[in-house]
Amino acid sequence: MITLYKYTQPSRAETVIWALSELDLDYEVKEIDAKKSEQRSPEFLAINPFGKIPALIHNDKVFTESLAIIEYLNDLHPDKPLTPNKDDESYAEKNYKLRQVISFGMIELESYLWILTKIKVLQNFESWPEGTADNCMKCIQNALPIAYAWLDGQDYIAGDSFTLADIYYHQLFSWVKMLGGELPEHIKAYLKKLSKREKFHGR
Repeated sequence: MITLYKYTQPSRAETVIWALSELDLDYEVKEIDAKKSEQRSPEFLAINPFGKIPALIHNDKVFTESLAIIEYLNDLHPDKPLTPNKDDESYAEKNYKLRQVISFGMIELESYLWILTKIKVLQNFESWPEGTADNCMKCIQNALPIAYAWLDGQDYIAGDSFTLADIYYHQLFSWVKMLGGELPEHIKAYLKKLSKREKFHGR
């Protein structure tokens, strides 16, 4: 059995739940209440010393970081359906594209989205220099057109099939919207299409 630790409210753990569902893997969920600081309890810190969600336990081993977790889960499936097929003659190119879009999202979007969320939404009393929020938004706005362009003329963010990258970018684009960003119509259509998947689990 796979055990997933998630917050009581939506978080990056939702991407893991979606991947678990797409892969038809059996799992159980244990919820952590951030308002009660349960992520800092000795019991949870013994699982993830960084005190972060999600955390996953499988075969008595602990896995953390949502993107690394969903890649691990995909590797558990005999067909690895959420990454390019290694028997495809274009595998190297398709796999590069998948890694490219995920890496871009991590570096150019998620890092700034997270800082902006901590400043504007979580109000966690960290000390940020004046202008940090504006600078984060500028970096996000500079990066988004590149990500948007990947969906011009193709159905999915990394190519012609649904992959881990789509689970990830659903989170990123939804995050942008949550922070007040206006999404182009073709991105709204993309998110709507993803939300209609049978195994969809999102915010």
